[in-house]
Amino acid sequence: MQLIKATIADYQTIQNMARFYVYDRTKYMGWECPENGMFECIDFKHYFESANEQAFLIRVNDELAGFVLLDKMILTEQVDWNIGEFFVLAKFQGKGIARQVAKEIFKQFPGKWSVAVMPENIKAVNFWRKMITDVSGGNFKEFFKTEEELKTAENSDPYSMNIFIFNTIAENQSKEIFPIRKALETDISAIVALSHVKRHDYEQAQPQFWKHAEDANKNQTKWFEKLLQKNDHVILVAELQQKIIGFIIGRLSVASEVYDPGGLTLLIDDFCVSEPSMWKSVGKQLISELTQVAKTKGSVQILVVCGAHDEPKRQFLKSLRLTIASEWYVGEIV
Repeated sequence: MQLIKATIADYQTIQNMARFYVYDRTKYMGWECPENGMFECIDFKHYFESANEQAFLIRVNDELAGFVLLDKMILTEQVDWNIGEFFVLAKFQGKGIARQVAKEIFKQFPGKWSVAVMPENIKAVNFWRKMITDVSGGNFKEFFKTEEELKTAENSDPYSMNIFIFNTIAENQSKEIFPIRKALETDISAIVALSHVKRHDYEQAQPQFWKHAEDANKNQTKWFEKLLQKNDHVILVAELQQKIIGFIIGRLSVASEVYDPGGLTLLIDDFCVSEPSMWKSVGKQLISELTQVAKTKGSVQILVVCGAHDEPKRQFLKSLRLTIASEWYVGEIV
């Protein structure tokens, strides 16, 4: 993927692509096809004429793949930059290109940002929510504004929007990067040791449900060794000075016949870090890497198992904008 600064010579190219940008929106906005069969978009020329605006072409293997237009429009409050328009051609959608582009844009222009998304475009709302969680460390504001609330001299023909305000230089975001790699058989003993600590903590919270078996470590060692050989499982580890400080195991599963999420589910049951304070650094890097691997294999949703008492992990998962889909209730039969 290449993100190339556009010049006035690229204006017409981007304006032409904008027809497809509008066409893409018809599937969730319900706009009718013009009688002449040609969709029209607002004029983007100002993005090439103002020092407060930027235009970029997206290329994949040197092929045109879309565009990004930036401005400093005040949607609710002053920001350094606002995503004015963001478009990836259909051929390149769903392949991680949009994520690469967004990460590169935020890297080149660090600071306070706003992004506005039409609420009808649920896919885009979910994309930006996950993307912004990642770049802001989960520290952002999201709210809804109606057409009337957004109507200004600069924005005379607005639509209702979900608006995100965030900073790409999050104070609480860890700057340390830990090596993440696929687990090897030689890592199993360290993974089991981390898992043993978690089981011990969980057993204190619910002595019956999580009471560990006498041969728990031995049995889990054998089980993890089997998982390493399974194509539907991915095991990743995080290292610090050649020591395993976290691991995550994901299983790609098919939903039951009565549900249709649109693809595979990434199920994460075993997910540990050596210290609770590492969830937002080590844990975040592990789950981010695993979800990218799972996406290439056809996963469309993630499901993470977490103990009800495990507050540090629960808060971490909430910071990723994951929500509770189900709860288990357990008790002794008397």
